[in-house]
Amino acid sequence: MLNKIVAFANQKGGVGKTTTVAQTYFTFQKKVAKNHILYVSVDDIVTAGFSLREVLNAYEEVLGINFESLTEPVILLIDEIQQDLQWAALLKGMYDKARNVFVVCTGSSAVQLQSNPDVARRGIYEKLYPLCFWEYQMLKNNVFPKKELKQSIKIALYDSVSAEQVYNRLIALQKDVSAQWAKYPPKEIEIEAFLATGTLPFTLKAPNAQLYERISFLVDRMVNKDIQEMGRFDTKTLGVIKRLLFIMADSLDGLSVNKVSEVLGVERPTLMAVLDALEKAEIIIKVSPYGSGMSAAKKPSKYLFMSPAIRMSLLSITGLDQTFLARRGKLLEDIAGLHFYREFVAPGFGRVSYDSAEAGADFILQISNKKQIAIEIGLGNKELRQVKNTMTKISCDYGLIFCASNSVVVSREDNIVKVPLEYFLLM
Repeated sequence: MLNKIVAFANQKGGVGKTTTVAQTYFTFQKKVAKNHILYVSVDDIVTAGFSLREVLNAYEEVLGINFESLTEPVILLIDEIQQDLQWAALLKGMYDKARNVFVVCTGSSAVQLQSNPDVARRGIYEKLYPLCFWEYQMLKNNVFPKKELKQSIKIALYDSVSAEQVYNRLIALQKDVSAQWAKYPPKEIEIEAFLATGTLPFTLKAPNAQLYERISFLVDRMVNKDIQEMGRFDTKTLGVIKRLLFIMADSLDGLSVNKVSEVLGVERPTLMAVLDALEKAEIIIKVSPYGSGMSAAKKPSKYLFMSPAIRMSLLSITGLDQTFLARRGKLLEDIAGLHFYREFVAPGFGRVSYDSAEAGADFILQISNKKQIAIEIGLGNKELRQVKNTMTKISCDYGLIFCASNSVVVSREDNIVKVPLEYFLLM
């Protein structure tokens, strides 16, 4: 058995890292020799005053042999590995010397895990994102999607040559999409619950009264621990971060760095550093204005939350969650931003921007420098106007509008397709 390091990473808790490791433990527990699989939480180790190296040394004593001399495979499952400051050197040594040790580790800082030179080229990395809608349905209602349906919808929407081809491909999938939704509880209730809290798996079992309190605690931990470790900000700046998140949660438009700098009383460079840390931590997603050079640099960027549940928890603290109906569109935009980031931006298949002009499209998706699509998304039955406005100024292969349309509708003249949200949410 060749040695290997597999890392499950993200920048926030509550998306299933520990659960994934636990499932791995129980899957392999009976497939390896006795005592040849070990789970450890580095959080617990550090709290108890020990190091990961000390624990692994003690484990070698239990095995009666050092890792380098093993002839049978051993599996190490290490949770929150970044809590031990010497983790990288320890894993490097394990990889270089112990040929029969398979390490699976998790960390709340994908940046730290992937950028460390000691382990960057030795590991396989899997990012865990907040849930998409069909994953939410799998966990909540035990309803699994039809095999290949997601991929078929993606191909129809993003790999067509024109709106006409998008339309024809989606119509061919209509029965499968309807059959999938027939397995779910009432659509309106499920979509609202998903937007409010459903993107974070741990909320599915939490009492309703504690949902936003638990998410708020998660946000506090991200700010005071994960962001602090990344940026080394002082106490004053850490206090500014939480206030900045409140402003972003209630913002419906692009974020003016100059205005926010004045409101928070911090220098522009400090604010930019904070935004950069939040983006690298994958708490927020930056959507830049379309274009390049100085013209784009002068326009504000949009900042979406990686999970709309974080936006809702922040609004609940300020009492603004009562205006949920008015903010559902922004929550859906968060979901769209997560979808584009997960499917195109993070794996390097494309980039996403927005039309900063008045009445412009929500998103402009560029796929591998080969395709450009103007996209609008909303909970109502939206008109063609915003996508049309963008397509008159920016060359696009076609336009998409995800909305509450009752059916797939194509405007051949405008090269735009209206797509019911049911299709989008199954991706």
